[in-house]
Amino acid sequence: MGRDLNTRPVEILYIGQPDPAHEKLWEQLPREGISVGFARTQKAGLDLTASLQPQVVVVNLVEAQFSGARLCQTLGRRLPSARRLVIADRNTATAKVPCEQRLVRPFTVRKLRDTLFKLLEEAAPHLITIGCLQLDVVARMVTGPKGQQHLTPKQCNLLTVLMQHPNQVISRKDLMDRIWDTAYLGDTRTLDVHIRWLREKIETDPTRPSLLMTHRGVGYVLNISA
Repeated sequence: MGRDLNTRPVEILYIGQPDPAHEKLWEQLPREGISVGFARTQKAGLDLTASLQPQVVVVNLVEAQFSGARLCQTLGRRLPSARRLVIADRNTATAKVPCEQRLVRPFTVRKLRDTLFKLLEEAAPHLITIGCLQLDVVARMVTGPKGQQHLTPKQCNLLTVLMQHPNQVISRKDLMDRIWDTAYLGDTRTLDVHIRWLREKIETDPTRPSLLMTHRGVGYVLNISA
């Protein structure tokens, strides 16, 4: 069920074991222009988040072999604009699972469809515009002083976080946690390299940055004039 969508964005990412009763819905949605990707395990789902950039993530906790709370917390960090829909049965505790919507079995296919469309409508737009920068998080394209530039998934995620918090210093620890899902600061050369690559794509003169600034000993800030 579903297609191999590992190389392009999707509107919906489904993590867990799909319910056979909903198979016709998942087959119908692509015909309506809504692309869907599937990952049966937590690891596979998280591996796909960067490249697929979904607007809605469905997490099926029925017979799941993973922690719904931990997974949804990670999704919230990696995909801050995405909506999370948790599916559970009456015996599954979901009170501490962070999400925007819950469905408890049994429910109708119509209910699932209506919920998905509601979440898609609520999802943040793909375009983020701050100052002289415009970022298309689906196409992973940024437009700025150097024109249109293509970003890698990690570069796009990093710039998304910075653009969502303009003129705010974000600590290195927070960036490592959000983008690389680790708080380890023993080696932050990866972060430094990605910052340098971003500057090459958005700064008029990367050696003398005016947008993406370093706060020594703290972190980075996207400096946007009012």
